[in-house]
Amino acid sequence: MTNKLILATLVLALTISLSTAMDLQSAQEPSIGPASADTKEAAQGISQSQAANNSLFLEDFNSVNNPYKETLFATGQGRRNESINYYANLTEALTAFQEKYKDYRPEVIKSDEQFSDDMMNVSAIISDVKDEVYTGNLTDAHKKLEEVRPIFQKILNRNGLLPLSVALVDFHDVMELVLDAANNKDASKVLEVYPKADEKLRAVEVISNEPGIKAIRANLDEVMSLAKENKAAELPGKAGDLKASYVKVYLATS
Repeated sequence: MTNKLILATLVLALTISLSTAMDLQSAQEPSIGPASADTKEAAQGISQSQAANNSLFLEDFNSVNNPYKETLFATGQGRRNESINYYANLTEALTAFQEKYKDYRPEVIKSDEQFSDDMMNVSAIISDVKDEVYTGNLTDAHKKLEEVRPIFQKILNRNGLLPLSVALVDFHDVMELVLDAANNKDASKVLEVYPKADEKLRAVEVISNEPGIKAIRANLDEVMSLAKENKAAELPGKAGDLKASYVKVYLATS
C-alpha cells in the first residue's frame, strides 16, 4: 500500500514538472497566433497600398508621357498633321496632370523636392513649341521637345520608377552617337562609340530581353560589324534599322 502511494506521488510530481516546463517554453516562444497574423496582414496591406499608389501615379504620368513620345516621334518624322494632333493631346493631358499635382503629393513623389520645378520646365518647353508645331517648323519643334526627355528621365530615376524606360533613355543618348557616325559613313567613329552603346544596352537587357530589345541588339551589333568590315556605304541603312527598332520599343514602353 505504501509503495502504491509513493508511486502515485512520483507520477503527480512528474506531471506537475512537465506542465511547468511546457508553460515556460510557451512563454518564451514568439506568438504565432492572431496577433502575428494581424501584423503580417497589416504589412501586406501597406505594401499593396504603396504599389497601388505607385500604379495610380504612373498611370497619370503616362497620360502625359505617351502623347509626348508620340509628338516627339511625329515631329522627328516631319509628319505635320500627326504632330498637331498629338501635340493637342499632349497639352490637354499636361494641363490635367498639372492641375491634379499642383499641390497633391502621393507617397511615391512625396520626398521629391525637384518635382514641381521639373514639371514647370516641362510645361514651359511644351508651350514654347506651339508655334513651330502649328506652322510646320517641325525640326525646331523636335529639337526643343527633346529637352523634355531627360527631365522625365530624372523624375523616374529619382523616384525609382520604370527602370526599363530609364535604361532605354540612357541608351538612347549613346545610340544617337552611333547613328550620327553611321549616317556619316564614319566607320572608325562607329567603332569608337560602340563600346559605350554596348554597355548601356546591356543595362537594358538586364531588365528585359523581350523580342524588341533583341532586335535593337541585333541591329546595333550589325552596325558594328559593318564598321569593322569597313562597309561604310551600308552603314546608313543599318543605322535606320537600329533607330526604327529602338523607336518601336520606346513607344511601346510605359
